[in-house]
Amino acid sequence: MKTKIAALLTVTMLVAGCSSKSDQATDAAAPAQLTVFEFMTEKVDKDADIIWEIGNKAIDDQAAIDPALMSDEDWTRLGKSATQMAADSRALAAVEHIVVRPVDKRIADEGTAGAPTVEQIEGHIDRDHDLFRSLAESLANHADELAGAAARKDHVVAARLINELDGVCESCHLEFWYPEQKELIERMGIATH
Repeated sequence: MKTKIAALLTVTMLVAGCSSKSDQATDAAAPAQLTVFEFMTEKVDKDADIIWEIGNKAIDDQAAIDPALMSDEDWTRLGKSATQMAADSRALAAVEHIVVRPVDKRIADEGTAGAPTVEQIEGHIDRDHDLFRSLAESLANHADELAGAAARKDHVVAARLINELDGVCESCHLEFWYPEQKELIERMGIATH
């Protein structure tokens, strides 16, 4: 009987030891969740800068993209950046717990009089997670359309989508970063979408 209990205890300890090691390995392998700040500064902003750089380089006198100013490499870079922006925006939309910034970083204008605080921004997001996710998904869809236009080398559609990109970004900024400006813009009759 003692032998059976000792064997059972040994097996139980081995199973418990293996499962806790497995859990620890899973926890260690799981990437840390990125914050909105990190998604924007390390991913989405970089893609937007590339998109705007390519579009600006090819703008003609009519503020449209001149296809003669777009090389195959430009179209490829445009498509790649738009595809990456779509993936990053969808990843942001899927974040379980939305955090504005890491504790060791500062957002733009943080501490400046009149600028929103991290707490205010988090409060705006906490008020409507679904809208935040929906706007991130809208950015992803817009970027998907741009990637498609780049793949087809459709300069007319690409130009429109590049020109609209800032407005897509601003629709989220007005909701969550500086919603007090949204009312002013609406009173002025300026379209935000």
